[in-house]
Formats: sequence, C-alpha cells, structure tokens
Amino acid sequence: MNRKGISICLWFMAVFCLSVVSFASRGNAADKIPLSFATFFPQTHFHSTLNQMFADDIKKKTGGRVEITVYPGATLAPPTKTYDAVAKGIADIGMSCPLWVAGRFPMSEVFEMPSDIPSSWVTTMVYADLFAKFPFKEYEDVHVLYLHGPGRNVLATKDTPIKKLEDLKGLKLRTSGATIDLVKAWGAVPRAMAMSEAYECLSKGVIDGNFAVPEVLKGFKTAEVTKFVTITPVSTSSNQFVVMNKKKWNSLPDDIKKIFTELSKEYAEKQAMVWMYYDKTGLEYFKSLPGRQVFVIPADQKEQWEKPAKEVLAKYLSDKEAMGLPAKEYVKAFQERVAHYIEKQPSEDQAVKWVEQNILKK
Repeated sequence: MNRKGISICLWFMAVFCLSVVSFASRGNAADKIPLSFATFFPQTHFHSTLNQMFADDIKKKTGGRVEITVYPGATLAPPTKTYDAVAKGIADIGMSCPLWVAGRFPMSEVFEMPSDIPSSWVTTMVYADLFAKFPFKEYEDVHVLYLHGPGRNVLATKDTPIKKLEDLKGLKLRTSGATIDLVKAWGAVPRAMAMSEAYECLSKGVIDGNFAVPEVLKGFKTAEVTKFVTITPVSTSSNQFVVMNKKKWNSLPDDIKKIFTELSKEYAEKQAMVWMYYDKTGLEYFKSLPGRQVFVIPADQKEQWEKPAKEVLAKYLSDKEAMGLPAKEYVKAFQERVAHYIEKQPSEDQAVKWVEQNILKK
C-alpha cells in the first residue's frame, strides 16, 4: 500500500475511534442521574454536612450513576415551601420541618405535643416506627426517604428566672407550630416567629424568652441575649423530613432505590446524633458565658406543669379525631414507643464522640 493509501486508512481509523469515544461519552452521560437536594441549614451547619455526606455516599455506592447537588441555606427553596417544591419537582430531594407549616402535617404534630421525649435519638426512632405503622396521608405527594428530629425544648429567658410555673405568667415567649398551645396553657404569651428573628427580638425586648431546643443557644447565639435556662418536667419537640419527588423516585432503577433505602436508614440515626451533639454543646456554651444560670424544675412541682399540658394533649386528640385520624391509637403508640426508646438511647457524650470522629476529623 502506498503512502496515500496508508494515510487514508489512518484517517478513517481515527474518525472511527473518535466516533466510538463520543458515543460512549454520550451513553455514560445519559446513564447519569442528576438530583438536587434543598435544605435550609447553612452550609457550615453539621446537618448540611450530613446532607453532603449522604450525597457523596449515594454517588459512591451507585458507582457514580447518581450525582446529588446539595443546596444549603434555603437557596433552592425556603423551609416553609420545601415540601411543595419537592412535590412539584422544583427540587428532587428536600429536608425541612413540618412545624413551620401549621396544620399541614397533623400526624407529625404529635411531636409538638407535651411528652417525655428526652433526646433527638428518641424522636427519630419513634417517628420511624409511627410512619411504618400508621398511614401518613400528609406525605402522600412525595416519597419519604427518612424522618428525624431534635430533642426537648427548654425555656431561655432574658431577665426573669423561671423557677416555678407562676413565673411564666404574662411573659412573651417565641415559639412556633402547635407548641403555641402549651406556652399559652402555661400562662405565657406565645409569639410565633422564625428562629432567625429571635436574637434581635430578645435583644430589643420585643420578647422575654424563647422556647426551643438547646441547640439554638449557640447555633443562633441566643445565649448572648438570655441569662436563664429552665429545664421543665414536661416539654415538646418537633421533627423533620427528608423526602423525594415521587415521579423521580419511581423512575429510579430498583438497585438504586435499594441503595437509597439502606442509606436513608443509616442517615436518620446520624442526624439524631448531630442533634444530640448540638443540644449538649449549646447548653455548655450558655453555661460558659458570665452570669448564666440553669434551673431544673424539681419533681415536687411536676404535677403543676403537667396538668395544663394534659389539657393541650386532650385537645389535640379531640381535633384529630374530628378530622377522621386514628388519634387515640396513634398517641398511645407514640407514648409507648417513647418509653421504649428512652431505655435504649445513647448518651450525649456518645453523640459528641461520634460527631468528633465522623465529622470534625474529616
């Protein structure tokens, strides 16, 4: 073969190879599944860190077929609109809190009712059990990946130490969701507002205190504008969801669905450990500031706090039964599971150690 013939052959071979590479590249790109993940926590928060770890683990375990882009700080959807954003496909995955959309999640509201929940780990385990046992029509527009939530709320006040129930009378307290009913029953004046507004409102005297998880003492710096924290004998909690667009979920191959399901179970407990870490470090941060005091309501006052709390729970039962929900059976199961998991929960020190080893060292 002469030089001209060899050149033509080489040219055709080169074109063929480029075509094969191009086709393969297009095929690989077509096989990839890009997903968006909306969360309201700022990028520096450990909950956002966990969201990114979840995305990284999904990519690793699917061999790169699924790539999740996390949008922290409510950049893709505000927390009050996250559920709808996922249901409508604006976001593929979303994490937010039912508490911020009053009345939209009636079954989940039970966590905002007075209870003995002591920690986020208990909240998370109980939420999973209830979701598995009862029909949650409030989530029928999406596919639930996993559920989790914080521990118990504490009272943080600016100028008035709360040592007995009567000390709350007339005080303006920031709260939200169904917890408003308990604050009112205790004799305080509830002020529904976003946590992001609490610092300024406390510093200006618009409110006298905050009823929230200890995490906010450091996370939202409310420890700087409050002097007293009171741990009450009965309290409330809340919860959060991580959900996926139903159409997107149904489009996933079965092997990828399995990976999502297995990792979701792991990450529910990881979120619980982070909540416990923040509650412990939040209270420690408060105590480290000068002049701060922590009060624990003694056992002989428990009945005074519980009586109005029981009335709030009774109203919840009545309202939900009127909606056609299995409220009595549901609340009974809720209380039983809380008691069950109290005996099994890890300590706060274990949670701190887990965060130090799995997040802080990375």
